[in-house]
Amino acid sequence: MTEEEQQSWDTTLEEWMMSEGFCCAAGMAQKAEGALYAAAPIAGEEGWKLMCKEGDYEAEILQEDDTVKKITVNETTCLWEVGQMTDMAKRPENGLWIAGNKYQLTSCREEEIGEHKVVVTMGANKDTKTAVVIATTKTQIIIAMTNEEKGQKPGNATKAILAFAEYLLNMDF
Repeated sequence: MTEEEQQSWDTTLEEWMMSEGFCCAAGMAQKAEGALYAAAPIAGEEGWKLMCKEGDYEAEILQEDDTVKKITVNETTCLWEVGQMTDMAKRPENGLWIAGNKYQLTSCREEEIGEHKVVVTMGANKDTKTAVVIATTKTQIIIAMTNEEKGQKPGNATKAILAFAEYLLNMDF
C-alpha cells in the first residue's frame, strides 16, 4: 500500500469513526495479516500512538496461581488472532495487546448488518480506563477505542463501527 493510499484510509477512518466523538482512536488492519495500515486521529499521528506498539516486546501477565509470567508480545499477531475469532473459546492465549496495554477480552459475537455478518469482539483495560470494539469483515479488522474519562462508551463505538463495517462490506471488503 502506498503512503498516499494509507493517508486516504486514515482520513476515511477519522471521518467514519471519530467525527461523532464516540471513539478516542481507531485503526484498520488486513484480516489476513493483522498489521495496522490506518489509524486515527490523524493530527500528530495520535492514532498510531494510541493503536500500536511496533515490533516484539517483553511484558508480564498474571497467572491463575498469582505468579507472573514473562511473555513476548507481537501486537500484529495478537490482532490477527482476534480477527480470526468467532467465539470466546478462540481468544489469544496471552490476550490482546494494543499500544503496550493488555486488554481483557469480554465478549465475541456475530452481528448482522444489512445482508452481511460481522464478528464483534470487545475488550477492556481497567488501568487505562479504555475499551476496544473490534469488528471483522471479510477482509478487514476495524478497531475502535473508547476512553471512559472522556465519557465514551463501547455501545456508541459499536454503532459507529457497525456502520463503517457495513460501508466496507458494501465495497466488498
